[in-house]
Amino acid sequence: MPTVKASIIIPIYNEERYLEQCLDSVCGQTLKEIEIICVDDGSTDRTPEILKKYSGKDSRIRIITQKNKFAGTARNRGMECASGEYLSFLDADDYYESDMMEKMVQKADANKADIVVCRYEQRCGEAVMQNGWEFEELFFRTEGQKEAFSGRDLNCAGIFQITKGWAWDKLFRTEFVRNCGYQFPEFRSSEDGFFVYMLMARAERISYMDDILAVHRIAVQDSLSNTKETDWPNGFRMWSMIKNELKRVDLYKAYEQSFVNEFLYFLLWYLESMKSFEAFGGCYQYIKEKVEQEFRILSYGKDFFFQEELWEWYREVRELPLAEYLFRRRGE
Repeated sequence: MPTVKASIIIPIYNEERYLEQCLDSVCGQTLKEIEIICVDDGSTDRTPEILKKYSGKDSRIRIITQKNKFAGTARNRGMECASGEYLSFLDADDYYESDMMEKMVQKADANKADIVVCRYEQRCGEAVMQNGWEFEELFFRTEGQKEAFSGRDLNCAGIFQITKGWAWDKLFRTEFVRNCGYQFPEFRSSEDGFFVYMLMARAERISYMDDILAVHRIAVQDSLSNTKETDWPNGFRMWSMIKNELKRVDLYKAYEQSFVNEFLYFLLWYLESMKSFEAFGGCYQYIKEKVEQEFRILSYGKDFFFQEELWEWYREVRELPLAEYLFRRRGE
């Protein structure tokens, strides 16, 4: 039986609009030694029909079906079945460049990497959103460091700054993942950050690629990132899980500045991303009443933060009633 170099795991829920482009991108990979594990999370549209058509054309496609239990559970099911030396996770409304797996696996093999991170492109409809990488670059000490490093080798141990907590722009060594024992939390949204960031924190050898190899769609109406306000507490739950696990494995002190900075950025972005007034108000009150007690952001002082204006912004949220905050912010 041929060796499987990479297992590509795709959780799918009602993605008939983009699924064929996604599957074309993985079936057309220049690296042929892959398996494609599609986990249908209880779809009610044409997803099962599309999967059946593609599996009939490509024997590397394996279909798993489950009741709707959300993407985290679907990814975990896929991991259980994976036989590849590496793991890749692709959302069904995104897609890969044709040489992504070949380049990522070559990089991982050459550097004996636990994780390889690439760059990506964001698309809103047909428009390409330009990504600036200058901030991420500040945390690398030398160009050569991108060959293989741990988070502790970065400036300010900036593991949370050089990448976001999503899985689709990364390749993971299967043995490393299984030795760490992490799975995706099984709640509806914000389920990938714990898995990704904890593996990044524990990896001894991470490689970083400048190549843009993944394409991520934004502003997709039914995607989890656009419907997260239904379960907005999950975003804060994720960061609590990361903090607790960093402490359990005795890594919190090493990554404290990086972690707190990224959490502050996240909570302000998360607040402003809420589209409904109910979700915005709930998120606002949570930040006012719960966040400081657990994360002590103000106690660090402004100089602790990479972007001091975020510290000031957070203090404004803490001090202002919701109506006054909205009046000030919307008036700017």
